[in-house]
Amino acid sequence: MTKYQFQKKILLRSIFIMLILFIILTVVFSGYVIKTQTIEFEDQVDTQLQGITSQIDNTLQLADDIALQIAANFQIIDVFNKLQGYHGKKNYFVEKTDIDYDVKQHLISYMLKQNFLKRISLFDANQDLTYVGSAVDYGYLKKGCPNPEHFTEIENYFAEENGKGNLFWVDDADPYMKDASPTISVLREIKNYQLIPSKCLGYVQVQVQIDSFEHLGQLLGKDSECYILDQKNNHILYSYQSSRKESEVKEILNQMNNPVKRGLYCRLWESEKYGIKIFVVSQNTGLIHSLISTFTWGFILLLSLIFIMISGQKNVIRRTTGPIVQMCEMLTGLKVDKNLKNIPLVSGNETDELRQLNHAFDELIKNLKISMEKEMISRVNEIQSQMYALQTQINPHFIHNILTIISAMSGTSEREKIPEICEKLSSMIRYNVSSSESRVDLSSELLHAENYLELMKMRYEEKFQYSMSYVGEMPNFHLPRFIIQPLLENCFAHGFHNKEFPWKIDIQIYCSEECWEVQIRDNGCGMDQEELEKLELELLEMRNRDVKSLMKELKIGGLTIKNVYLRLFLAYGNNMIFDISNKSEGMCITVGENYENTCTGS
Repeated sequence: MTKYQFQKKILLRSIFIMLILFIILTVVFSGYVIKTQTIEFEDQVDTQLQGITSQIDNTLQLADDIALQIAANFQIIDVFNKLQGYHGKKNYFVEKTDIDYDVKQHLISYMLKQNFLKRISLFDANQDLTYVGSAVDYGYLKKGCPNPEHFTEIENYFAEENGKGNLFWVDDADPYMKDASPTISVLREIKNYQLIPSKCLGYVQVQVQIDSFEHLGQLLGKDSECYILDQKNNHILYSYQSSRKESEVKEILNQMNNPVKRGLYCRLWESEKYGIKIFVVSQNTGLIHSLISTFTWGFILLLSLIFIMISGQKNVIRRTTGPIVQMCEMLTGLKVDKNLKNIPLVSGNETDELRQLNHAFDELIKNLKISMEKEMISRVNEIQSQMYALQTQINPHFIHNILTIISAMSGTSEREKIPEICEKLSSMIRYNVSSSESRVDLSSELLHAENYLELMKMRYEEKFQYSMSYVGEMPNFHLPRFIIQPLLENCFAHGFHNKEFPWKIDIQIYCSEECWEVQIRDNGCGMDQEELEKLELELLEMRNRDVKSLMKELKIGGLTIKNVYLRLFLAYGNNMIFDISNKSEGMCITVGENYENTCTGS
């Protein structure tokens, strides 16, 4: 280990990287623990709040059901109908003890069934009142009670609401006696609900003492506090597991959007219907314990990993750097000759052996680069020769087809068109032999294709129609010769086979700065879907095959589409555009080049 310094550097760097990785993993794992614990804690608090609010809601709904049953009871309605004609100075129910007794017997059955009820009271607009449950101040049993505003507010509410529904009423203290215990009341109008409209005869008030919700504290965790607040002024009506002052609770409530500042998680349930708020405050002490445990075990694991790394890395570095050590020893003892005169050798006096190896192999890479450039030039020349050979496969076949057409016309009344056909053919042959370059510009290729279509038009006259349309300006694009015309010839050789006249070919040319496309559609018979899928598979496989072996298969008179596909691929590679598909009538072939994969087609 002392002979070559790079082994020590590898050991130290690997230990440093492992430490950094361990720190990152510890931070990530700690973040995961914090997130998981926080989500679990918040879900737990949400569940606690949901359980408390659900039970309070059920209790108050049950109180409302009791109030509605009493308000709609015919016995109660009958009693309050009699009250309408009573104008005595005393409380009707104090005066009529027999009626009061019957009413209380009916009310007491509800009190016995539900232990959360504090009091059920019946009264009318003249303050004639009777009740069952907790005793009331005696003054309320007389006309001119101590708190007439209580009755006036209830009458005004139902008058404004036009007899709608119920009224939930929150009192900081019991309104019927000198008691600081807060209550929630539900009030209903006493009337015949089977008649619409129906006159209000009196009111039912079912009181629930908030102290009766004390058992809900069992749903809270040990680190959670719960408060029942008056919705109007946030006054604390009742609290569980808390010794906070009301001012402190209000401050926490006002800072709910920034709970992290106090390290608290707060949840609020607010009900305008009941006029109360349920406020839960909790502290995640379990998270602190989890973090302490995580970092303790992480530190122990870190010390263990350092010991294991130092022991294991020594053996690993010896084995992995063995070939490098051998190369250093080989280059150190290597004799310099004329073939190695430009390669710096490793010196035993240097400490950075890897840097010296890097200099030595730089010279080797330069030599390899020169060799690769020569190979690339040879490969390019070979591809150009192959493309030219593929191009020449088309020309004799095309000339043969045109001569056949001239021969067929010579014995008919159309022989006068032969000179014009020969002129077109001569122009096309000049296009073929005019230059030794294998590529031409797009406009020349399209002109050559149009000459071919004109020849076919002379041959078939009105039986054949074609159209050419252009989209965009035509930049100076270059493509291999004889790409478009063989595809047109394919329409006549295969697309129109067994197809009745008229024959139609539509050519659309799309050009932009990024790409060019030529789309050829015919109204021929198309191709069987199974054959089309087989052809597409063969075209894809051609990309991975040797060009020389493919050329042996692409004989003169062979399938033109494969020839065009191969030459486009050799010219453009993955930027080639080539698509063949069946349409509702005939077939569509699209060819082109796309520089930036942005071409949308015509």
